[in-house]
Amino acid sequence: MNNINEICAIIVAYNPVLSDLTQTIMSLKNQACDIVVVDNSPYETEELKEMGVEYRWLQGNKGIALAQNIGIEYCIENGYENVIFFDQDSKIPDTFIHDMLKFAVENNALISAPVFYDEARGFEYAITHIKKNGFREKLYSRGEKKTFTSSVVISSGSMVKTSLFDQVGMMDDSLFIDYVDTEWCLRCFDKNHLVYINPNAVMIHSIGNSSFSVFGFTVPVHSAARRYYRVRNAIRLLRYPHVPKLLALREITFCVVHSVILIIHENDKKNYFKSFVSGVWDGIRNVAGENPRTSNKEHK
Repeated sequence: MNNINEICAIIVAYNPVLSDLTQTIMSLKNQACDIVVVDNSPYETEELKEMGVEYRWLQGNKGIALAQNIGIEYCIENGYENVIFFDQDSKIPDTFIHDMLKFAVENNALISAPVFYDEARGFEYAITHIKKNGFREKLYSRGEKKTFTSSVVISSGSMVKTSLFDQVGMMDDSLFIDYVDTEWCLRCFDKNHLVYINPNAVMIHSIGNSSFSVFGFTVPVHSAARRYYRVRNAIRLLRYPHVPKLLALREITFCVVHSVILIIHENDKKNYFKSFVSGVWDGIRNVAGENPRTSNKEHK
């Protein structure tokens, strides 16, 4: 059993499939991990109130960064030493929490993360280390049990000492949804805090059918409303002193390429074009927060 106030999981929900979220919650509860669910859904998920979790409904989609910050603030106020982030459909092995806590202690890690495997296709996802000059290096555990470090990881499955937020700050809610974890990790990296990767902790992840390939490019398919944030925030990255300019320029380039491909490939061409143009315009003007043109609409 974990010590009281040792760790609390933060799950950000948005129109969840209740069976998937319930499975995630039960897996965490079976590992003696406390849970706070921050719900961005337009309607309360009444069933969650009876699952023994701390439930915070935000009365609409306020973005992943603000939701994570509300979860973090709850954990700090209640004296938790560690927070660990999960998606609403995360699949968590039976000893995951124990393995992550043990690993963090052994490596004196302020930030730690697991490795990810694709459930359907049977391969390990690369962890992308972004160097100070902006060049990228893809890292893999390749089945070895050797600890390694990276500057950036996705938030799902990552564990953070709550004391670190005093040093580097909270998530940047001006980004709303895209690049939130990247920006925060690079802020940590700027202060010489690396992410320790635990090769013994494995999470299963699948991108499903939400992508396609064109001339060797893997193009993720999101709604036109979601593409706005990807484009806008890629441009906004240029304004962050701790984000390498080379990385920001790369992200802008790929966002333009992906947007053009989606405009050509997808049926909703008009809205993809409009979201691209408005994303570029608002990125240049440094517009922050929710897209005022699509308030309370779909962001996935």
